[in-house]
Amino acid sequence: MAEEHLTHGWEPDLDAGDSLLRRYVLANADRNAFLATAAGGRHERWPDLAVADPCSPVLFDNAAVLLQPPPYTDLRDAVRRVLGFYPPERHFVLLAAWPTPDLSDAGLHLMGHPPLMLRPAGGTAPPPPPGLRISPVGDRRMLADFVRTLVEGYPMPGAADTVLADEAVLRGPVRLFVGYVDGEPVATSGARLGHGIVDVEWVSTLPSHRRRGIGAALTWAATLVHGTEPAMLISSDDGRAVYESMGYLSLTRLTMRHRPPVDDAQRP
Repeated sequence: MAEEHLTHGWEPDLDAGDSLLRRYVLANADRNAFLATAAGGRHERWPDLAVADPCSPVLFDNAAVLLQPPPYTDLRDAVRRVLGFYPPERHFVLLAAWPTPDLSDAGLHLMGHPPLMLRPAGGTAPPPPPGLRISPVGDRRMLADFVRTLVEGYPMPGAADTVLADEAVLRGPVRLFVGYVDGEPVATSGARLGHGIVDVEWVSTLPSHRRRGIGAALTWAATLVHGTEPAMLISSDDGRAVYESMGYLSLTRLTMRHRPPVDDAQRP
């Protein structure tokens, strides 16, 4: 007699709202697919895995996401599909909401276990620092300001051709902000929307304007872009205290791995 199936929270047909973590994982996969499509790239999805390749020079733009925990899927087969999807020259990340075994023998190297943080819906932002004007990105010129500031402020050398530089991203579930001081762009933030959450991303401030509360003000703009929905973000350990001061709570730690480009000498 077969055992009764007991819901574990990651069945493919389970409602996305079963848990906040499930919302985040599915929303992350959906938005990666949107960005790949906007850039004229490729994406593919299985019940346990989603992959997206916008052909970006930015590592984090090219992202694979596990959709089920390792105990409920064949992880080695998922890794085989990931490696088969991306061309050898593509640098990409593999994101998992759970710990995974060592995958370095497959060329997937551990980057870390960054905190995933959650801020409940509602609230109001404090006043921005004097002289700061925060504007939503709505046209090509402002998008150019956003990308240039992000590349310099993060910093991300050689990333001017990120998928975010394409105006098509403004026609989907992405909201971008630029902070201006004296008419010059000095900071950025953004949010990816979907499955009832606001995923805060792309927070950067030029070195010349740090430690003035500008980065926090841009983070508030993205956090409250849909004030009736909770916000989530991936933090660094160094940045965690800043987000906690804004009401973010630590939810769990993710697992992030990357595969660097494979040169000809490394190919089988």
